[in-house]
Amino acid sequence: MTKRYDDLPGALKGEIRELAGVAHERLLAVELRKLDGEFGRWRLGELDAFEMSTLVHQFHEGPPRELWLRFNTNDVRVLGLFVMEALADGMLRMEELSEELRVFLGL
Repeated sequence: MTKRYDDLPGALKGEIRELAGVAHERLLAVELRKLDGEFGRWRLGELDAFEMSTLVHQFHEGPPRELWLRFNTNDVRVLGLFVMEALADGMLRMEELSEELRVFLGL
C-alpha cells in the first residue's frame, strides 16, 4: 500500500487523516463502554471505591494509551492502513469514504 501516497492530493490525505480520527474515536468509545459497565457495578455496590479507582487507572494505562500510540502519527501511509483495518472491522462504513478515496485504495 506504499504505492502512490507521495502523489496523493492534499484533500485525500486530509480525508484519510479525518477517517483515521473517526476510527480512533469509535474504538475508544468501545473501550469506554466497557469501563462504563464497571462503573455500573460500582454504583450497584459490587465494587468498592478502591477497586473502581484501580480499574480506572488500569483503563487509563491500557486501551486509551494503546490507541493514542497507534493513531498518533502524521504518516498518511500508516493512517491509510488504519482506515482499511477499520473498514474490515466495521468501525468505518464504505459509504463514509469518498469515491476518489475508494478508487485510490482499490475498493
